[in-house]
Amino acid sequence: MVSATEFKGEYSVSSKNPPPDQSEGVKTHLYRIGAEHGDDTPKSFACADQDSPSLLDTLILSQWEDFAWKGHLGYDVTACNLKVIEGGWNFVVQLNDKWNSCFFKEYDKFLGPVECSKPNCMDNYNELLLCIAQGDNDTHEVVPSTTPPNDGLLLIANAYPVEYGHIFLVPSATNQLSLFWDKRMFNLITRIASGVNSASFRVFFDSCASTMPDHMFFQACYFANPLPVESASTVAIYDGKATSGIHVYEIIDYPMKALVFTSNNLNMLSSVVSEVSLTLHGNNTAHSLLISNNGTKVFLFPQVKNLATGCCLSALECGGYFVYHTEFDFDRASEAEISNRMASVALQDGAFENLKRMCFAVADDHVR
Repeated sequence: MVSATEFKGEYSVSSKNPPPDQSEGVKTHLYRIGAEHGDDTPKSFACADQDSPSLLDTLILSQWEDFAWKGHLGYDVTACNLKVIEGGWNFVVQLNDKWNSCFFKEYDKFLGPVECSKPNCMDNYNELLLCIAQGDNDTHEVVPSTTPPNDGLLLIANAYPVEYGHIFLVPSATNQLSLFWDKRMFNLITRIASGVNSASFRVFFDSCASTMPDHMFFQACYFANPLPVESASTVAIYDGKATSGIHVYEIIDYPMKALVFTSNNLNMLSSVVSEVSLTLHGNNTAHSLLISNNGTKVFLFPQVKNLATGCCLSALECGGYFVYHTEFDFDRASEAEISNRMASVALQDGAFENLKRMCFAVADDHVR
């Protein structure tokens, strides 16, 4: 059961919950995002005091820390050994012998309706921190201890985190599309990133790992410092019309090819990136996404599977953050070794040029 948490600030707290003896099943906090208006720029969701944590940031971290305090984490991620690889890109490597990228398979119970028939089943959902859904009111609303709506987004603690506050973001049953995900879900994800309003908060998506039959999920966590790719040089390759505010950049002098989409218009950014991702999915092109800068910047990493391993890199690895399971590999990690791993999944020049043209066409279509 999610702990009772007291929240203070300028927001609405609903008291419309049914009494405990009238409703059985899973209960969690529900955060309703305020209704969209106009172009939905991030300033609509930022907290008034930029030096203070936002309500959503406080809610996520308080629930995650409560989960950790109760002893549900597999280890203390803050105690894991970290180092920066000397060189031009300052790759970050972590030594963690317990981490496994497939741990979400243990939480397949969240890929269907979140429900139970007996009150004592609550212990089976300790990882469920809260639910986020689109609200109808202009203001944000927190509904304590309520049944998650079927059209919400579940925030689930990763018991084997890579960084502080590591969570899965899983669309509820009615938001799970039969083939992939759409603008609506990606828009909710970017609005969450905007609502958290923290430069440390990043959201990730991996098309290879995050999609199962009829299901998908995102991940997010907090980083104390920018990821290496965020410090890489870029060159502008698309300047959208004034009505769209969409800009596309190409990462240069980096071991793998990548694009960056930026806009203060979250609706437009969501529409363009979601359609690009859907097109790549339809073409069976593996890709990863990194969402940063309060939801206004999206990195796209198209990939081919490594011929030797048959695998792709995760969004974290594309961003320059690698986890090693043994001290031997951790000590031997080098810029050359990591660069070769990244280059092994990079698109060829011709395929990358075709991808850029597709992105330009999608962006143009959304401003007509």
